Amino acid sequence: MASNQKTGRLDQGFTMIELIVVIVIIGILAAIAVPRFMDLQGEARRSVRDGLTSNLRSAASLAYAQAAVNGSIGTLTANSVYQMLQDQGGITQAGDIFSATINGTPYTWVYSYPASISDPSP
Repeated sequence: MASNQKTGRLDQGFTMIELIVVIVIIGILAAIAVPRFMDLQGEARRSVRDGLTSNLRSAASLAYAQAAVNGSIGTLTANSVYQMLQDQGGITQAGDIFSATINGTPYTWVYSYPASISDPSP
């Protein structure tokens, strides 16, 4: 704060330099925070995709184990895996292909005998 030379009392308010420094600091913080926030959205999408992949692979393992216990491994299909899903979570099945849409991006997984699920493809 600067003092008024004529009256000797302190002036109220901030100097232009102080205001510019604060604006520059806020700008630097925003430039750092915005890209990190944008990456969090991509990370969230990848986490959902990976969770669905794990869900499908677990269901395939359960279907295989049940078929092994029942002596019917030769009858395993993608539909057997789909029936084992505890929570379909938006997953649909057509033939040997599972699909789901995550935030507007479609993903597909392919089932292969006896109990394999491919990595997702966008």
